[in-house]
Order: sequence, then C-alpha cells, then structure tokens
Amino acid sequence: MDSKWTENNQGTKFRSIDQDKLNVVCDSLCNRITDLLSVLNIDSDEYTDTNDRISMCCPIHGGDNPSALNLYHTGDSYRGNWKCRTHQCEKIFLPSIVGFIRGVLSKQKLNWQKRGDDTVSFKDTMLFAMKFLSIKDINSIKVEHNPNASFVKNTNILSTKAKKTNLVPRSKIVSSLQIPSKYFLNRGFSKDILTKYDVGDCFTSGKEMVGRAVAPIYDMDYKGMIGCTGRTINNEYSPKWRHSKGFVAEDHLYNVWFAKESILDTGNVILVESPGNVWTLEQAGIHNSLATFGSHLTDRQKMMLDMTGAMKIITIMDGDEAGELGRKQIDEKCSKTYNIEHIIMPAEMDVAELYKTDKDLFKSLILDRIKK
Repeated sequence: MDSKWTENNQGTKFRSIDQDKLNVVCDSLCNRITDLLSVLNIDSDEYTDTNDRISMCCPIHGGDNPSALNLYHTGDSYRGNWKCRTHQCEKIFLPSIVGFIRGVLSKQKLNWQKRGDDTVSFKDTMLFAMKFLSIKDINSIKVEHNPNASFVKNTNILSTKAKKTNLVPRSKIVSSLQIPSKYFLNRGFSKDILTKYDVGDCFTSGKEMVGRAVAPIYDMDYKGMIGCTGRTINNEYSPKWRHSKGFVAEDHLYNVWFAKESILDTGNVILVESPGNVWTLEQAGIHNSLATFGSHLTDRQKMMLDMTGAMKIITIMDGDEAGELGRKQIDEKCSKTYNIEHIIMPAEMDVAELYKTDKDLFKSLILDRIKK
C-alpha cells in the first residue's frame, strides 16, 4: 500500500469521537467511494456498482465469489453498511464503512486470520480516513443537523437531560477520604487499584457520605468529580448503597475518564454493572471497562458509549435475572451499530466475586476470551 496513506499523523488530535462527527466522516467516505476503493488497492474491475450497493469478492478474507461482499454506500440510514455473506467478516470489524476500511487495512498489514493481534486499530483506521479526506482535526468538522434526523433527538439528550454540575476538584476529594478504603481492602481489592480510583472511607462528621466507603465519579476529561457513590461500612446507614445528592447515575458511565484511551486503541468496550467489577478487571490487566450503575443501559449512556469510538461491546452482566434482562436490553439498543458479545456469569455471581473465589474460572471465562 502507498505509504502516504499509512503514515501515522502524529499531529492529529484524536481522543473521544462525537458520533455526529463520525457520521459526517462516514458520509464523506461514501461520497467518494470509488476513490476510496482505489486507495485501498481495489480496482474498478474487481467490483460491480449498482444503484444501491457495491458487490465484490471479499478483500478481507479473500475468495472468488464476486457477490460475497455487499457494500451499501447510498441511502439515508446506515449508509456504508457492508456484509460478507460467506465468512461474516463484518462481525469481526463492525458493519460500517470504517469497519470495512479497518478490515481491508488489516488484511493488507498481515494475515489477521492467524494472528488477531495484528488487526489495524480503530485509531489508525480513523487516521487513515482523515488523511484520505484531508481532515487534520476531527474536532474541526461542522455538523449540520437535520431536524428530522433521529440522531438529533439523541444529541439533545446529551445536552439537556444531564443536570449541570459544578465539578469538585480531585484534590479536595482526596483530602476528605481515607484512601485506600479499608472496607474495600478487606473485600479483596488491591491497594494500588483503590488508590488509583481514589476510593476511600469517609469518617468526617456532618458529611453526606460519613460512615461509607466512597467511590468518586469523575467527568470524561478527568477534571473533577461530578458525583460519588458510597457503601455503608458497618451497615449502620440505610440504604446499603447511595449516590451523592444531585448525581443521576443513569446519565453517566463509571471509568470513562480512564478507559477511553484503551477503548479507542482496541475498538472494544466491556460493560459491567458496578465500579467493583471495573476495579477487578483493572486489577487483572483489563483497562477498557465501563460500569452502567446497574444492568440497564440508558439512552444517554448509549450516546456516551458512541463517543468513545468503540466498535464492539462485550457485556459481563451479573449472573442473575436482572443481568439476563440487561443483556437483552443492550442487544435491542446496540445491535444495529455494534458487534456484541456476551460473557455469561455463573448463577448469582459478578466479576469481583468470581475473581475472588475461582481465579482459574475467571481466567478461562473472562480473561482468555477478552484477550484472544
């Protein structure tokens, strides 16, 4: 491949991606589909372009079926979707135009079928697309909203539903807690992880979280605390768990401030129910997990998820009825835009409990599947 398209533009600012801006990129790629295919070394005599789709032998897994891969580059919704009808390559790379590019680049880089770690990252795929479109900074893209478009409604969720909160400086949080929390140390969590997440016990009289082991929740940019959640230490206070006043859990995802870089690099996000599950995965070397504060993924959490640039969702819901319902709800909400894999936990267990009671099963059930 021509090196001018594969160089890593270090000057490009690339962090979390606004879904609307990503839509603009995808539309622009589809508008120049023939040029894009040429740059990807797919010649015009290798595909057939009809009114609504491009058909070709799949350039990702190879093969000789000229109708194996269909790329839908026109239309108003899901523009750029593609499907490999013989090997389902879209299940590996996501059925979007960006996923298609990533699959082709990965095939040209090395044989990804033999070594999965040689796939081109989502980040490098986006850098390729931006280079092709002469976009130096994705933040410079202007989004012209269509009042009738469905994503406008979802974008408004981000801007209006969440209550505006004055961020509390991290330094103030750290000074008010006894870190690391002895309560969670006794529960088996490591000192390093609890310190990293500023998890501590509150014993200051008159404080809202007095008598609780407290987990601060920071904003996406890690500039300050937007709220916290606390577990009563000696069961002296009710309820057992409570959020700080004014904090709306369904408007946020726990750990997005740390996990966003790993999600962007891997293209994968792991959804769990609670901060404790995030700490456990961190302790095991997994850095791309987010907690939903329960088994239900809200519309606003979905939009926040979209902004991370993830291509695949791996769920590890608790092994109970609520976890099962959560998996179904995530399927309904996300299956059209994400590849989804579910890791089913043993009955009545969560990630943290499994790690504490059976590390061998934790490794085979979770670690080996995530790292494969």
